[in-house]
Amino acid sequence: MDALTHFALGICTTEIFRKKDLGKGFLFWGASAQCLPDLDTAAALYLPADRVLQIHRGFTHSLLFALLAGLCLAWVTFRIYRRKEVSFLLLFGFFCAQLILHDLLDVCNSYGTGLLEPFSHHRFSVNLLYVADPLFSIGFVLAAIVLLVKSNDYLSRSKWAWTAILFSAFYMGYAAINKTVIDNRVSAAIKARGLHYKGYFTTPAPMNSMLWYAVINTDSCYYTGYVSVFDSRSPKVKLEQHPKNYFLLSAVRGKHSVQNLKNFANGCYTISGSINEPYINILRFGQIQGWKRDNAPFVLSLPLMIKGNVTALQKGRLAEWNMDNVKLYLKRIAGNQ
Repeated sequence: MDALTHFALGICTTEIFRKKDLGKGFLFWGASAQCLPDLDTAAALYLPADRVLQIHRGFTHSLLFALLAGLCLAWVTFRIYRRKEVSFLLLFGFFCAQLILHDLLDVCNSYGTGLLEPFSHHRFSVNLLYVADPLFSIGFVLAAIVLLVKSNDYLSRSKWAWTAILFSAFYMGYAAINKTVIDNRVSAAIKARGLHYKGYFTTPAPMNSMLWYAVINTDSCYYTGYVSVFDSRSPKVKLEQHPKNYFLLSAVRGKHSVQNLKNFANGCYTISGSINEPYINILRFGQIQGWKRDNAPFVLSLPLMIKGNVTALQKGRLAEWNMDNVKLYLKRIAGNQ
């Protein structure tokens, strides 16, 4: 999830854990622990895109890192708060829980999280929440503001924290129901078209859990489409075909950076461009305005012959998000195709 959500979640969960005599300052220890795994984003400042994509949500998002970092944070805070009579084991459990909660929340996104690094490079993902979803985060943010502003003696502090947690848990359940509905519709669309497919997955479109992006894998191509829970129940889901074009990799076959990107894509990619200038399109991140137009470019499309950083390669993906398109997007979420 985004940094603001993690920070606010850390504030809320710490409020439930802490004793009042630890003071409000202890909230920042919990929030910092909740945000700590995302320090791996600093790799974007000095490493090429293929390495950055592999490093992010790698070892710093693993269960082993949670144990090691939790041990270090517990040792530091135990020394700082030793006069408050809080046990080392309790602090260790608290910080491990914050770090593991960060990891499990990230598993809900499509990026993939390396929970078992460095023993296994498998990335776990359940494709349940978009990386930034206002409806999921709003409760945490509002509660965190209240908890930071109000005094330590404010009687409703725990009520704010628990309300935020329960609201987001309810929303996550709502997203799971929506995913089930969408999966059923995509499955019906596949049968209606008579596609011989290897598999498919669905993941939320930006900022919501009502409009979903579907990717269907066949022998020679992928099909993609956007489906809202408010669309008609007709099995005629609009799908676009994207040839795999793996033959375009002949000029770059064997390059270590290309293999890194293929591994990161977990087999879900197409190649576009030409033999002299091939691009790898990693499908699970969706298409830029793909819900609105045909043949939209993919969010994560990287040139295989040119080195660059992730920020530069994705700089155009937000260019068309003006007010008019936001209104159109809301209408698409509501089922207006």
